[in-house]
Amino acid sequence: MKEVNTSHGESPPPEERKKKEALGWVEWLRGWLCLAYEMLFQRIAASHLQNPLPLPPINGLTCIVTGSTSGIGRETARQLAQSGAHVVMAVRNTNAANDLIKEWQEGWSGKGLPLNIEAMELDLLSLDSVVRFADAWNARAGPLHVLINNAGIFAIGEPQRFSKNGYEEHMQVNHLAPALLSVLLLPSLIRGSPSRIVNVNSIMHYIGFVDADDMNVVSGKRKYTSVVGYSGSKLAQARVLKLILT
Repeated sequence: MKEVNTSHGESPPPEERKKKEALGWVEWLRGWLCLAYEMLFQRIAASHLQNPLPLPPINGLTCIVTGSTSGIGRETARQLAQSGAHVVMAVRNTNAANDLIKEWQEGWSGKGLPLNIEAMELDLLSLDSVVRFADAWNARAGPLHVLINNAGIFAIGEPQRFSKNGYEEHMQVNHLAPALLSVLLLPSLIRGSPSRIVNVNSIMHYIGFVDADDMNVVSGKRKYTSVVGYSGSKLAQARVLKLILT
C-alpha cells in the first residue's frame, strides 16, 4: 500500500478522504442501530432480575459513590450501606447528602448496626476539587475496594458550556474528571485489592464520536448539540477505563 504523507497540514487525497467519510457513515449507522436495539430490548433482557436485587453482606468493604444524592447513585449508596459497606458519598452538596444520611439512619434504626456512611465534597466541574478529594482520601492510608463513578450530566437542549478548566462540560464531568479521580485513587484501590472501578455509562456511547484534536467540539468540523457532547463523553469514558485497568 502506498504511504501517504499528510503532515504539515497537507490534506489526504480525495480517495482516502472519501473512504474515511464512508467508514464514518457506516459507524454512525451501526451506532444508531445498536442504540435502537438496546432501547427496544433492554427491559426485556432484564425482566428476570429482582428489583431491588438482594445483596450479600459486604461488611468490611469501603465504597466511594460519586453523585449519590439523587437517582442511581442515591439508591446505590443506600443499598450498599444497608448491606454493611462503609459508603462515602462524594457529592457537590454535602448538606443534602448529610440530610439523606440522617433520613436513612432513622429509617434503619432497630434493623441492625448504624449505617457506616459519610459525605465528602467533590465537584467534577473543578479538576482542583477532584485532586483535593483524592488527596484527602489517600491521606487516610486505608483501602478502597469499590469506586463507582456514577455522577454525570446530560444537559438536554442546552447551549454549549465550558468548565473553568476550559473543557466542554459533558466531556469534563462524564469523562475527564472521573478518569482523573480513578487514576489518583489507584494507591487506595491497590491497598483494597481485589478492588473494582465501576463506571455508570450509557447506551448513547454507541453513537458517540471522539476527536482527540477537537474534544471541545469547537473546530467547526462538527456541529455541537447536547447529544453530540453527551454521547462523545460517554464513549471516551468507556474507552479510557480500559486503559486505566491495563
